[in-house]
Amino acid sequence: MGSSLSTFALALCGLLLSFTFIGSAQPGKAIKIADLDVQVAGAKEPATHLQYAFQAGDVLVLDLENKSKTNYKVTVQEYFSNSPLYSTAETKKLNNLKLTIPQKSVYTIILQSLSEVSTRSHFTLTRIPGSAATQHFSTHVAWRTVQDTTWATATEKVLVKNDLKAETVVDKSFHLASLTSLTSHNRSTERFKLPANTKHWVYWVGVGQESVQALQETGKTLAKGATALLTGSNPLVAFGLGLLPQLPQVKSSGYISYYLLNKNSAYLFTEDEDGWKPYGVAKGQDVLSDYGKVLASQTPKTDDGYLYLGFENPSTITGLDLTLKVVAFVDNPVYQTRTVRKPAKITTRREPILAAE
Repeated sequence: MGSSLSTFALALCGLLLSFTFIGSAQPGKAIKIADLDVQVAGAKEPATHLQYAFQAGDVLVLDLENKSKTNYKVTVQEYFSNSPLYSTAETKKLNNLKLTIPQKSVYTIILQSLSEVSTRSHFTLTRIPGSAATQHFSTHVAWRTVQDTTWATATEKVLVKNDLKAETVVDKSFHLASLTSLTSHNRSTERFKLPANTKHWVYWVGVGQESVQALQETGKTLAKGATALLTGSNPLVAFGLGLLPQLPQVKSSGYISYYLLNKNSAYLFTEDEDGWKPYGVAKGQDVLSDYGKVLASQTPKTDDGYLYLGFENPSTITGLDLTLKVVAFVDNPVYQTRTVRKPAKITTRREPILAAE
């Protein structure tokens, strides 16, 4: 019985010793990480800062030999929180000052001479790792540049889309006399100018009342729904917006020819003189009614900014009534008022980075 108790006691002691050995980590070997002469800033200068990284459980040993024998203010603090690990307002030197590091972080050693001028001192820093496992932890601090942005809200108009706005440029009827008329001319021109920011324009010309009525009947089919809102039930507008693929063409009692001209050619054309030259767009030979679409990039540039449509009635007997319509489609930007965030101030700062273990 007594032998059994002795054996149990010995086993229990061995187990306790084993737990004690495992629970108490062995410190690593001391490493000198700084041994340098430092020019410590004077009282009227920005303090001298030294930064190092330490692992939780490290013990740092700090020595400062003041060669000028002046008093120093010394502070050791965690970089991010500025929490002091050690601080003294006045000392001539530090001898084997030991500080235990509470958490892995960057720590700043701040030195300031209390004299007005900077002084030279010798600075030594030794690290005793908290355990052998952190022996090779790097105390080097890398830096990166970080931009901090302060934002402000503002109300402004924001372009949300570009609509096309239809603007009527010409909408009129007129009479062309026959070729043999003694009182009127069988040629006529209509001058017009396109609005600024025109993307494209469309035209329609019709001979007689039959053509006008056919166009009006087409307009009645647009009198309902979204198309009516967009076009005002105007078939020429619908054609210009791509909502109608074509416009009506009807038989009539006569036909005409038409040409797009500049000012000089319009004069020569009206006077039936040689030398007038039509442009290659917007023209028709012997038509009853006709229409077309002309892009801004296809539209000729003229000296006076005006375009001229010239009309000719080739009939020797019959005078003709003509109707001309020209509609331009102009960029119409649509804006909405929105609250937007804008950077009010951007500041740049340096931030330490802990090296990888």
